[in-house]
Amino acid sequence: MQRPQFHAFRGESAVPTLLTLAVSVWFLAAGAAVLTDRAEAPRATAQNASLACATPVALPEMHERITVEAHRG
Repeated sequence: MQRPQFHAFRGESAVPTLLTLAVSVWFLAAGAAVLTDRAEAPRATAQNASLACATPVALPEMHERITVEAHRG
């Protein structure tokens, strides 16, 4: 069995090289932007504090039984 010849597919073309370089620069810039992003810390306000300390609603105790019936056919 003959091996396929790949001499027509050279990797030294300018277009794939420039495209690879452009994509690499794009990901480098995006990664740097993510790492240097300074997100503001959430500020505690009186409204947020009152919502966080709200009394939980008590749920009544419930006991349910689920019965599954199936016939093989």
